[in-house]
Amino acid sequence: MKALKDPLVKFIESEIDTVEIISSYFPTWLDISQNVTCPFHADNKTPSLHIDPSGKGYCHGCGHSFRDIIDLVAQLEERDYTIVLHETYADLVHAIPESEVDAYVINLHKNKKALDWLAFERNISLQVLKEFKIGYEPVSKRLTIPIYDQFGCCINIRRMGWLKSHRKKALNVKGKGAVRLYPEKNLALERRVLLVEGEWDMLCARSFGLPAVTWTGGASNWNDEYTARFKDKAVWICYDRDKAGEAGGEQASVKLAGVVEFVHDLTISPEVEGNDLTEWSFTCPELLTQIGRRIKEHKFLKHIGKKKICPCCGAEVKS
Repeated sequence: MKALKDPLVKFIESEIDTVEIISSYFPTWLDISQNVTCPFHADNKTPSLHIDPSGKGYCHGCGHSFRDIIDLVAQLEERDYTIVLHETYADLVHAIPESEVDAYVINLHKNKKALDWLAFERNISLQVLKEFKIGYEPVSKRLTIPIYDQFGCCINIRRMGWLKSHRKKALNVKGKGAVRLYPEKNLALERRVLLVEGEWDMLCARSFGLPAVTWTGGASNWNDEYTARFKDKAVWICYDRDKAGEAGGEQASVKLAGVVEFVHDLTISPEVEGNDLTEWSFTCPELLTQIGRRIKEHKFLKHIGKKKICPCCGAEVKS
């Protein structure tokens, strides 16, 4: 059975010039039928190391091999494969350094006023704040939400307004404000999804153990590029109880139709006080418990087909 190629490697191979990289290490590679002198043994006769344009190679002299371009670079530079893989990807997507994210996290946990606001105004647990690396930027006095892609690279930091002096709700890193799913990696690993409106509702829902996901930017935003990420999942939509939320919920249902196995736009009783999930978590916490029970008890149709594979690590995803 042919092994599945790591999705991260596939993405990198589609974005880089593998021929240029191979030629930078072996200038004569193209001149002699993609065969070069092997650097891993005394290759004094006919060049015995064959490397194809993808970076995959095999030495007929010593048996040394490379499974892809990342493996080639890692072995030639005597570096760890995983480190080279993630550094290469981070360079391609211009990832934001983790040191910046971590600095904001440290700042948050020194700011009692911000922590109290998150706990008592947004009902977000300390555990969830740490898990999703929520931070605080002293210069703008805004809370920070790092946005990670499905491969675990930080590709934006949302600077969120929470004080009355903050006129805009959110600021993005320049050039990185595209509408994205949040959190992408969790969505890849979970088959049951609660689609909510906004990052704060997502973090609140996660604090109550709900598999929440949102779009950055509000109820009306949707990025068609990521619709396929919901394929074969069961989705419950719980947007705000206002016109924008109702319109956004309808849009989400239409976008997901034919992609997911199940989709349901939740209707919250008028008797429940509040207009969004965070408010409901204060006025009627048992509602979130009921939603969680409904999600957990959902039965998927049985399909005989391919296994669900995580795009990050290649592991099988259980229902």
